[in-house]
Amino acid sequence: MSQNAKIPGNVSSKWLILAVLSAALFMINLDVTIVNIALPDIMDKLSASLADGEWILNAYVLVFAVLLITMGRLGDMFGRKKLFTGGLALFTGASLLCGLAPGIEWLITARVLQAAGGAAMMPATLSILNITFHRGQRGLAMGIWGASAGAAAALGPLIGGLLVGSLGWQWIFLVNLPIGLAALVAARRIIPESSDPDAGKRIDFAGIVTASLALGTLTYALVEGQSFGWTSPVILGLFGISLLAGVAFIVAEAKSAAPLIELSLFRNLSFSAGNILGLLLMFCLVGGIFLSVMYLQMVRQFTPMHAGLLVLPLPLALMIISPLAGRLADHVPMRWAMSAGMLIVAGAFFFLKQFGMNTGWVMIALPMAGAGIGLGLVMAPLGTVVMGSAPVANSGAASGVLTTMRQVGATLGISALGAVLQFQLVANLTYLFGYIPFMPQSAKDAMLEAVSKGGMTGASFSDAPSFLQELIGQIMREQFNGAISTAMTVTMFVAAAGAAVALFINYKPSKRYSVVNHS
Repeated sequence: MSQNAKIPGNVSSKWLILAVLSAALFMINLDVTIVNIALPDIMDKLSASLADGEWILNAYVLVFAVLLITMGRLGDMFGRKKLFTGGLALFTGASLLCGLAPGIEWLITARVLQAAGGAAMMPATLSILNITFHRGQRGLAMGIWGASAGAAAALGPLIGGLLVGSLGWQWIFLVNLPIGLAALVAARRIIPESSDPDAGKRIDFAGIVTASLALGTLTYALVEGQSFGWTSPVILGLFGISLLAGVAFIVAEAKSAAPLIELSLFRNLSFSAGNILGLLLMFCLVGGIFLSVMYLQMVRQFTPMHAGLLVLPLPLALMIISPLAGRLADHVPMRWAMSAGMLIVAGAFFFLKQFGMNTGWVMIALPMAGAGIGLGLVMAPLGTVVMGSAPVANSGAASGVLTTMRQVGATLGISALGAVLQFQLVANLTYLFGYIPFMPQSAKDAMLEAVSKGGMTGASFSDAPSFLQELIGQIMREQFNGAISTAMTVTMFVAAAGAAVALFINYKPSKRYSVVNHS
């Protein structure tokens, strides 16, 4: 595939370009982990429900997933520098809007804009790196680029905890402003423009619309199911629309001359299994961190900084193990190692689901590290397996499919586990109230209604005496802890399913992959 680009001749310019692209990737990934830590504080300050909190996370990953492949194609068509700088400007501006948000609706809308900017930047960074660095330096450049994402995952909890604890939740977004502005000025000066003159000029609008409709309605139904009622016409209708839109998406992709996702790639069993594994992997990673932060801050009432330190072993272990496992993937079949990795994750969640009201920090940190080790054994080799299972000519499409599936997994991890969490909380309270005969039925109904619509934050009765408020708070924390345990159990079974899926991967490393990896 030919490229129109002016390759930087100055060696230092190449590494400056890498620094700019890595800074952008750091921001994109930081905005996932850092928001997790700040979420309980945001919900408290903006009087938001658990469903609102899920939307703060899902609005980002859902839009990011849907737009990612399309943005990559637009960059090939109209210029990668234009798309990168435009996305960077949008992301930075949206970060300012997030920091100034006076209410939950404003914040969620700004998060959508952030995701659109991030989706524009992400594919452009890889394409720009590919044409900037020659084969001898490309591996090192890609390694540094990837390390910036790992650094964001590792530092996110600490940075988030520090900013929320000292300056307020707004600063987890405002911190992007100096980084974004500096990167934007540098990008306009040093990054060369490039495009693909052979890229088709067609955009798969049918695929974009049907994929957005399928994912959007499914996510909305999962997040709002407890509020409307799981058997209500609204929720059942949304599930039905999601199913029909999913079928329509498959039909549209099969007929499209320039499909959003190349369905023929899924004829390869290893490719299909690898993408399903990618979805399950991100379900466990993002969903597990979401549940852990809820436990640490809402049940144990730790500060954001304290919670960030306790979550830190997971991304640190992942960052250390992932490159080591990635090296192995070039030399040995990895399906047994990846299956073992997901079993380790399942074992870690077996211990995580047993967290109680007084669990010590060592018993929290060790399963976190175990989950990170297991996820690290899968994450890097997975890219090798999926890319190596696709034809070399379709390596770009294969990369886009894997990234999209992983983002879908992240969305489902938050929305599905959030649904389990809220449903089980209501069920736990209903069971408990059966053993409190002296409590008026009207008070029970009022609390259950409030919890159904607002999650744990719904059970706040500011006009009640202080001793009663403390009693309600204690009851809610205990029942919320039980609900988190149920959601952790679901995550454990999802990880076990991932271990089974990994066994269907039959990819064997060969010289062929080295071409894919550097193309």
